Amino acid sequence: MKERLYEILNEERVHEIIPLLKQLTEEEKKALVPTIKKLDREISKIVMTKNSYHTAGSADQHSIIDIASFVCMDQKHYGKNYWSLFRDKEQTEKILEWGCPHWFSDFINDSIDAEFTAFNYHDILGWAEKGYVQPRPELLGYHLSLHPYDLEKFPETLGIHFWYLCEFPSKSLPFKREWLPLVQKLIAENKIERKRFLRECLLAANRNFNKNVTGWFMDAFNILKPSDEELIILQDELMAGLASVQSKAVNTILAQLKKIVQYPAFRTGEFSYFLPNLLSSEVKTVVAASLAVTEKIFQKKKTDTQNLATALSAAFVNKDESIQTKAAKIIIKYIPVSEGIKEALSHYEDNILANVRPGLVQYIENRKLELDAVEAETLELINKECKVKEPESFEDLMFLLPQAIENPGTHYYDISLAGLVRFADEADANSVKLFEPVFQKACKTIARWEVHHFNVLLCNLIINYGLSLLEKFPFQLKSLEKIYKKTREDEATREAYSSYHKKLRPIKDIYAGGLAMEPFKHIAIHIFDKITSGDQTPLLSTVTHEPCWISPEALVERFEIYQNKNIKPHDLDVQLALQRCSLEKTSDALQQAEEKLKGEYKELLLFFFNKDSAPKGKIEHPSWWMTAGITRSPEKVFEQFKDFGYDDIPKEFLTGNYKWKTIDSKKNSYYPVELNINVPKYHLKKREHQLFLEYFISEQKDISETPSFIWSFPNTPGNVFARIIKNCLFYSGIAEVYERGLVLSTAQALHQMKKPLDSMGYLFLGTVFLDGDKVIRGTAAEIWLEHVSHKVMDNARLGQVVGLHEKLEWAPVKRFADLVQHQMLNVSKDHNLALEQLLTHILLQMETPVTNLKKILDIYNEVLALNQSEPDKNLKEKLNSWKDNSSLKKTCNLLLKK
Repeated sequence: MKERLYEILNEERVHEIIPLLKQLTEEEKKALVPTIKKLDREISKIVMTKNSYHTAGSADQHSIIDIASFVCMDQKHYGKNYWSLFRDKEQTEKILEWGCPHWFSDFINDSIDAEFTAFNYHDILGWAEKGYVQPRPELLGYHLSLHPYDLEKFPETLGIHFWYLCEFPSKSLPFKREWLPLVQKLIAENKIERKRFLRECLLAANRNFNKNVTGWFMDAFNILKPSDEELIILQDELMAGLASVQSKAVNTILAQLKKIVQYPAFRTGEFSYFLPNLLSSEVKTVVAASLAVTEKIFQKKKTDTQNLATALSAAFVNKDESIQTKAAKIIIKYIPVSEGIKEALSHYEDNILANVRPGLVQYIENRKLELDAVEAETLELINKECKVKEPESFEDLMFLLPQAIENPGTHYYDISLAGLVRFADEADANSVKLFEPVFQKACKTIARWEVHHFNVLLCNLIINYGLSLLEKFPFQLKSLEKIYKKTREDEATREAYSSYHKKLRPIKDIYAGGLAMEPFKHIAIHIFDKITSGDQTPLLSTVTHEPCWISPEALVERFEIYQNKNIKPHDLDVQLALQRCSLEKTSDALQQAEEKLKGEYKELLLFFFNKDSAPKGKIEHPSWWMTAGITRSPEKVFEQFKDFGYDDIPKEFLTGNYKWKTIDSKKNSYYPVELNINVPKYHLKKREHQLFLEYFISEQKDISETPSFIWSFPNTPGNVFARIIKNCLFYSGIAEVYERGLVLSTAQALHQMKKPLDSMGYLFLGTVFLDGDKVIRGTAAEIWLEHVSHKVMDNARLGQVVGLHEKLEWAPVKRFADLVQHQMLNVSKDHNLALEQLLTHILLQMETPVTNLKKILDIYNEVLALNQSEPDKNLKEKLNSWKDNSSLKKTCNLLLKK
């Protein structure tokens, strides 16, 4: 049986496969499945040619395997192959006639989740007629929505299946252009019931369709122009649609409701029920439309508006001044002062803007909004809460290693490496059994096409360590050989690609991911040497506190161990340790270094921990001293270092300060405004005492691990920020997934680091305040809130960055205005004062009014009212010139009167 299949495949006799399969029993078909899978893998292997690539199998060979798979496999093994077999419809029909699998109906019904199928609505109807498929409504609706030409071909299509289309349309594609005119025509011909279709359009608002599909139904509803009588009849569906998560649906329904407000049959009470949620929407058009409908109801002078008046108070959740002003005008004009409305407004009183409050003086208590001042907490990078938990046994290490694989490039990586050094030699016949799942996870991870570069190193270490354990414990770890063999086979299929780098080899021979990763590779090689030699001397660079810090006391203790053992530490390990050492509190560490260390170790740390000291003593390792100087005092040039030979490194890399400007790129309409930052090129120069820093700054490629390097330069992250800005933030409109991921990871890292910003930190934060991604902007706001609370935010510097960007309309002003209103305003008294300073320095950078400048001026006016402040005197001249602009006149005059 197997031999016959091999023969048919090798000789490409497609016409003989079906006769062979017809002869087989169910047991024989099942037994053939492993062989079919093996042959499928073989013919699916990629063969590279000079100019292209193709699979190892021919078209006929693929067809043979497709047929054999369909006939012999069950649904689980056949998978979700909705394409291959069905390319040849005639052949598929022949197979189904003599042997339709029992799972075929379920298989076809499940195709609504497929991205693409080779069969359609017409095929499904044919299979249903022959009894091969019992189609579910979801299947018929989905496939019909992809084929508008089939509507009038079959009697059941318009009578039954069209309504399935309304309930279960395509999830993956928006409707084709032909659909709307066709539906209009069929309604006009009375072939589709108009009222039922209008109702289905409204029901689409709450059917969890994607935005395109929901939008199509709303467009269909509008194009049919329902009469007022029809709208009154459809009030159940209209009101229910107000709860939709799709803003287009809600806006469409509000526009229709506005048309029938004047009729007695309009259900004011029901609308009042939905109003608070509508007014709490983040979509301004929804809030504005809801207020417009509400005002129209009050204009009728109906008596049943008490609930509506109470619901209207929810408008003050929104901090947009135009929304609050509109709501206040409705209240003042139509709602008499009563205990009920006072009670309703009291719940939102603290949220009512200072410029809106005077108009509502009869409805709310006339008191000044009092916010608490923030009790400034001392920023501590090293504290008990952030101390990392290190493994205390081989068993602990086995539980830690999977976490490190799941979180590459974080402190888990470092403490895992330290754990391997400390406990690698402590495996015994019982505990070593815990290693198998770790080894399997490492193999699965490293076998992927795209692997995080830190995982390449960690997983390679784990695998090579596992192979050494296999020699010691062959019985306990016998499955490792099988796992490793499978991983090697998987890797072998990729070696044909020139872009693929082999990962299963001695760690010294692997490609770690470019120059920036070379120091980590050297340290990893050093660790493997320690594991194989049984050297348990700890690394100097292992993190002691999250996310990336080493306490100065721990650094002294580690140097003391090397001193007492008379072992020379790894050069790059020393540099990484110095770069990660927290320098906020060093007095205790200074005393320890004075008492416990001697020679170069002592002099190095005395210099490193004391900002006022100069280098002393004999310098044997220039790279250590240069790294200590850059980390401690990046702007300072030490005379003692002049002969080290590092003069060829551009000063930007040593100081972390770069020249930048926002420019109007009039020649480029795609990127009209650019952030131009000057990052010099640097080529790695081989030298006896190589700096860790040199590897990163000489990396020419943009790699996804860039945010992880912040953990290697936490005291001087300027170079990492500059790289991200140059590659991902040169224009605010960039929205690629890759760039978004890098920027978000960098922003999250900055948030975790909790350290005062340097010049590049302010440039990065000010730029991501305006980013097109809401999550990134929200993270930027969180950083600002926390830094203000700790009194370490320079709002003047941050405001200058944002102002220089917005001066040229780098991004819509609305982005920043919404962020301030929803996340930064009225957090505390101190945050309002900080916000005043931030807005002042943004406005000071402005020259001619930009689009929507009024939004920032309105917020500035509100903040000044809250702080009982006056506009900055340097800003008054600008306000005087801007008041000639009709849209700014009112706000500028209000500000000038303060």
